Amino acid sequence: MNIILYLLQIIQQLYQQNCWLINFICRYIPLKQWAFDDSHSPKYQKFKVDELPKIVYYHQDWDWKDLNNYYAQRYGKAIKPIKRRTECDIPEDCTCPSCHAPQPYLYKNNGKAGQLMCKICQTAFTPGDNRFDNQMSLKCPHCQHTLVRKKDRKHFVIHKCVNPKCPYYLHNLKKVDKEDLAEDHGKNK
Repeated sequence: MNIILYLLQIIQQLYQQNCWLINFICRYIPLKQWAFDDSHSPKYQKFKVDELPKIVYYHQDWDWKDLNNYYAQRYGKAIKPIKRRTECDIPEDCTCPSCHAPQPYLYKNNGKAGQLMCKICQTAFTPGDNRFDNQMSLKCPHCQHTLVRKKDRKHFVIHKCVNPKCPYYLHNLKKVDKEDLAEDHGKNK
């Protein structure tokens, strides 16, 4: 019998706490503002998570020796190193970032502007700038445009599709009021 009385007392205490919480919510938390139309405005959806992007992985299993052997087998002759008429100012340690061909297979593509071209894989590149270091890229699930890294947060990174003709962007742009577009938003403009 004592257990039943004890359980009834606990139930009454919990009921009183629930009544107090409901009273507190009704007094101090304005629930009526959720019914207004401005809460459905796209400018309040800052933390909306979009569809997952497509991950594209670039990886080449071959190098310049494999490609040169393929050309020799397919066409009957291998690609020869470049015969230079003047002294070459391309550094000896410079290699093609795509196929890793050595300096004898590289030549200047646009004169003295700094762009080099690989004779084996026909890749144009600049020695200080290697676009092949980045083996993965994120693509927009709507327009297949490469996503650009915009902001670094503590636990995640924000990427954005910068394609002005992206159908997802154009669809959401139609939802925004003209007055909201006219407002100056500082950095978010």
